[in-house]
Amino acid sequence: MSSLSSSVLVGREPERDLLTAAVRSAGEGRGSSVFVLGEPGIGKSRLVEEAADAAVRAGLRVLRGRAASAGRAVPLRPLAEAVFSGLRGEGAPADGDLGPYEPLLSRLCGLAPQDGAPLVGYAEAVLRLLGTLGRTGGCVLVLEDLHDADADTLTIVDYLTDNLPGQRTVLLATLRGGPGPALDLAEAAASRRTARTLRLARLGPAHTAELAARCLGHGDAGHVPAAVLDRLHAVSEGVPFVVEELLTAMVDSGDLVQRKGDGWTVTGSLNAHVPATVAAAVLQRVDHLEPSGVALLEAAAVLGRRFPVDIAARVAGLDRVTALRQLRYAARAQLVTDGATAEEPGWHTFRHALTADAITHRLLPVERAALCLAAADAIESAGVIESADAIEGVDAARPEPRGAGRPARRAGEPYGLIGGDSGDDLYRLAAELCVAGGQRARAAVLLTRAGRQAVLRGALLTAVELLDRGLELTSGAADAPPEAVAGLLEELLGTLVLTGDVQRVPELGDRLDDVLTVWGAPPARRAAGFLTRARAAATAQQWEEGLTAVRRARELLGAEPDPASRAALDSVAAHLVLNSRRPDRLESARALAEGAVATAEAVGLPEVSCKALNMLGYCLRPQDLAEAEKVFERLVATAETHALPVWRIRGLLELGVLDRIRTTGTDRLLAARKAAEETGAVLMTAWADMHLAQAHVLRDEHDRALESATRLRTTAHRLRLREVQLIGVGVDAIIAASRGDRQKLQAALHVMESALAGRSAGALWGYADTSVWGWAHGICSLLREEPGRAMAEFTEADQAMRALPSTRGVTGFLGPYLLLRTVRGAAGWAEVDGAVADRLTQVHWDRPFAGWSRAVLLGREGRAAEAAKAAEEALAGTDAIPLARHLCLRLGASAALADGWGQPVEWLRAAEQFFHDRGTTRVSAACRALLREAGSPVARRREGHDTIPQELRRAGVTAREYEVLRLLGRGLGNQEIAEQLFLSPRTVEKHLASLRNRTDQSGRAALITLARRYADGH
Repeated sequence: MSSLSSSVLVGREPERDLLTAAVRSAGEGRGSSVFVLGEPGIGKSRLVEEAADAAVRAGLRVLRGRAASAGRAVPLRPLAEAVFSGLRGEGAPADGDLGPYEPLLSRLCGLAPQDGAPLVGYAEAVLRLLGTLGRTGGCVLVLEDLHDADADTLTIVDYLTDNLPGQRTVLLATLRGGPGPALDLAEAAASRRTARTLRLARLGPAHTAELAARCLGHGDAGHVPAAVLDRLHAVSEGVPFVVEELLTAMVDSGDLVQRKGDGWTVTGSLNAHVPATVAAAVLQRVDHLEPSGVALLEAAAVLGRRFPVDIAARVAGLDRVTALRQLRYAARAQLVTDGATAEEPGWHTFRHALTADAITHRLLPVERAALCLAAADAIESAGVIESADAIEGVDAARPEPRGAGRPARRAGEPYGLIGGDSGDDLYRLAAELCVAGGQRARAAVLLTRAGRQAVLRGALLTAVELLDRGLELTSGAADAPPEAVAGLLEELLGTLVLTGDVQRVPELGDRLDDVLTVWGAPPARRAAGFLTRARAAATAQQWEEGLTAVRRARELLGAEPDPASRAALDSVAAHLVLNSRRPDRLESARALAEGAVATAEAVGLPEVSCKALNMLGYCLRPQDLAEAEKVFERLVATAETHALPVWRIRGLLELGVLDRIRTTGTDRLLAARKAAEETGAVLMTAWADMHLAQAHVLRDEHDRALESATRLRTTAHRLRLREVQLIGVGVDAIIAASRGDRQKLQAALHVMESALAGRSAGALWGYADTSVWGWAHGICSLLREEPGRAMAEFTEADQAMRALPSTRGVTGFLGPYLLLRTVRGAAGWAEVDGAVADRLTQVHWDRPFAGWSRAVLLGREGRAAEAAKAAEEALAGTDAIPLARHLCLRLGASAALADGWGQPVEWLRAAEQFFHDRGTTRVSAACRALLREAGSPVARRREGHDTIPQELRRAGVTAREYEVLRLLGRGLGNQEIAEQLFLSPRTVEKHLASLRNRTDQSGRAALITLARRYADGH
C-alpha cells in the first residue's frame, strides 16, 4: 500500500513563505533562528522539510538532527546528528578549517575523550562548523523535536540563537507548544529579538478538504465524497496527520474505493470500520499484522518512538529473522519507517509519535508494566549495560570523580547486540522502563549510571538532571537500598563539583553522610564523601570549610589510610592550605604536595600526580624558580606519558609563566597557547592570552598587549565566560596603568569591584592578586609623577601580600617599591642585602630595581665608583623591559645628583627622551626639571606639544605628527602636507606610518576619521 499523503503543502503558504525568506536571508549573510511550534501531527516537520528542500535546491548546505529518542533525552544527540551530517559527503570542512574548535566537535560527537571544556566551547564549535559549511552559499540547521532535548543541547541552541545574526546560517527548529524548557528558550530568544516563533494552527474546513483531495490524488475537493469530508472534519479537527491516517484506514478497510473513471466512492459504513480516534485508525492497521508482528510493535512501543530492534524482539520472544520480517510488514503498513540508518543499524522508528502512543494506550496498565519490566530485563540481559545489581555501589570509595581520565566510547563501537548508539541512551531507557513498571529504586540505580555516562560525554547539565531525577525516585521508594542512594548522591556531588555549581554540595553532603552512617558503610566510603566536599569548597574558594572536610576525612580513614585516598586528600589539602590564612601555609602546602606526588606515583594515579605536581610548583615558585621549573616539566612529562592533554597544556602554561617572570620571554607561552588551541581547550587558551598580555605590558609592547587582550575579551564574550570576562577587564586595567591612564584604570577597577561584590580580586587572579593590583596602582602613579601616592599604594599592597607570603618573590611591584623606599631613605642594607632582594633578582622586571637600590645605598655612603658600577650592572639585560630600565634611571638619578656619583645627567636625558616618546609627559617634564636643577641644558620640545590631545600624547604622538594628522583631516594629500610643513613627501609618509602604529588605526581613512573627530572637539 502506498502512503496516502499530499505531494504539496496545504494551508501553510504564509508560514512557508516566512521560512523561505529566512533561508534566503541566511544565504545573503543575515542569519536567524525560527522555532516552529505546534501539537503532534500538525505538520511542523513537513513545513520545515519543505523549506530545507528548497534550501538544497538553492545551493545551501542542510544539517539535520532530531532530539526524539528512546526514554529521556540523550545528551547532545540532535547536535551530534547534525554535526555528523555536516561532516559526511562533499563539502565537508578540510583539515584546519575549524581551527581549535575541531577537537571540540569530536568530543561533542563522542569521538574523543572529554577534558572539561565549557559547554559554550561546544556551542562555538558548532557555530564555527556552520560558518565553514555555509561560507559560500549558506547553511540550514534543522533540529527537530526540541521538546525532547536535554539541557545541554538547549544551552547550545540558546547560544546559537544569539550568535547566528550576521552569519550565513538559519536555524529551523520544531517543538511542541506545551510548557517546558524548550518553549521557554524559544520565547526568551523571541523576546530578545534573536529568534522568531511560528505557531502552527489546525487547518480550517477548506484546507482539510483540500488536503484530503491531494492525498487521494486530486486537486479539487469536489472529487472527495461528502461523507468522507464530514467524517474527516469531525474526527481530525484539522490535524493533518490525523487526516492522512483516517483516509488510509478508510482505503485499507475497503470502505473508500477509487472508481474506474474519476473520483472516489464510499462502499461501506465509515462509522462502523473507522474508529472515532486516530488511535483506532492506527490500531486497525496494527491488527492486520500477524500476532508476532503485533507483539513486536507492542514491545517496541513501550521502548519509545525510536526503538532498538533486538531488544523489542527479545521482549516479544522472537528470533532476529522473524523480527526483521515483521518489521518489513509494519513498514508496508506505514506504521514504522522503511529501515534503519547507516549510523544506527540496530534502531528503527515509528512513523509518528502518535503511532507508538496509540499502541501503548491500548495496553492494560498491568500489561504495560509487565512489558516495560521485560524490556528492562532484555536490555540488561543483552549485555548492553551492566545490571542494576552489579552497579549498586560500584566505585563508591574511588578517590577521584567518576569518569575522570576515562576515554569516551568511540563512535561505532557496539554495545552488545545494538550498534551505533550511546550507552547513556540505553541506561536512561532502561530506567524509564523500570519507572513505568513500578520499580523506582531500580530505575534510580540505572539513572546513576546514565548520569555517569553523560559526564563522560561532557553533558554535565544533563547529568545533573538525570541524577536529580534518580534522587527524586529514591525519595519515594521505600525499597530503595541505602547503597543505591549513596551511590547516586556521590555521583551527583562529583558532577556538581565539575560544573562549578557547588551551592548544593553542603546539604547533599550531609545527606550522603547520614545515609552512609545509617547503612554502616566502611569509613573509607564516608571519607570519599568528605573529599568531594573539600573539592567543592576549593572550587568555591571556601578554604577553611574545605580543610574542615579534609580533617573529617582523615579522622574516618584513621592513622594509616590507604595510599590512593591519602594521595587524593593530600593533593586537595595542599590547594586549600596554600590559599588559607595560616602562617605556615607555604611550608605545609609544599609538604602535602610532595607527599601526594610520591604516593600517587607509587600507586599509579597519574591524574592525582598531575594535580599534586601543579600545587608543588606553585609552592616552589616563590622560593626557587629553577626548582619550580623542574616540577612543571615533570608535570608535562607525566601528562604526556598518560595521555592527559589538559594537564599537559596546564604544565606548558606554567612553564610559560615562569619565562614571563624570569626573562619576560613569550616563546613558551605562545607554544602553550598553540597547544591549547589545537586541543580545543578554550579556557586554557584564554589564560594563555592573559599571561601574554601581562608579558607584553612588562616589555612595553602595547600593540601586542592589546592584541592578546582583544583575543581574551573576544573568547570570553563569545563563550559567555563571566570570570574570564572579568580577567579581561583586569588586563585592560594593567594596560591603562602602564600608560599612566588613571581614569581607565579606575573604570576597570570599578567594574571588577561591582562584579566581585566585595570579594578580593584574588578570586580571579589567584596567587597574583596583590601583585597585579599593587603593580597597576603604583606604576600608574609613578607614570603620573606622583611618587608619594605610589609609595602609599605599594605599601598597602605589600601589607596585603604579607598575609599571603606564598606569592612573595614572583611579583612586579616589589622591585619599584624597594627602589622608591631606598631613594626616600626608608630602606637600608638589611633589606637590600636580604632574602627579599635575593628573590627579586630572580624576577626579570624586579631585578634592575634591586640593583639600583644597592647602587643608591653605595652612593649615599660615598662609594661613588662602586655605586656607578652597580647601577650600570643593574641595567644589563633590560633592553626587553624598557619601562623598568627608564623608571630606574628616573628614580635613581635624583639620588645620584644629590650624592654626586654616576652619570645622572646622561641617565636623565635618556629617561626624558624615552618618556617623551611614549607620551608619558609628566615623567619627561620631571626629568627636564631635574636637568635644569643640575645646570644642564634641556632639549626644547617643539612648540605646540601641549596642544596635543591627552590620549594622543599618551600614545606617543609628537607635535610634528599631530600637525600632519590635522592637515590630513582637512583633506590634504601627502604632497600638500609636505608643502605646508616644509617637509619631503617621504618624511610625511613616515609620520603617517608612525601615526597608524601609535594610534592603532588600520589605514589612511581611519586616520582621517580620527583627525576629524579631534577637530570637532571630541
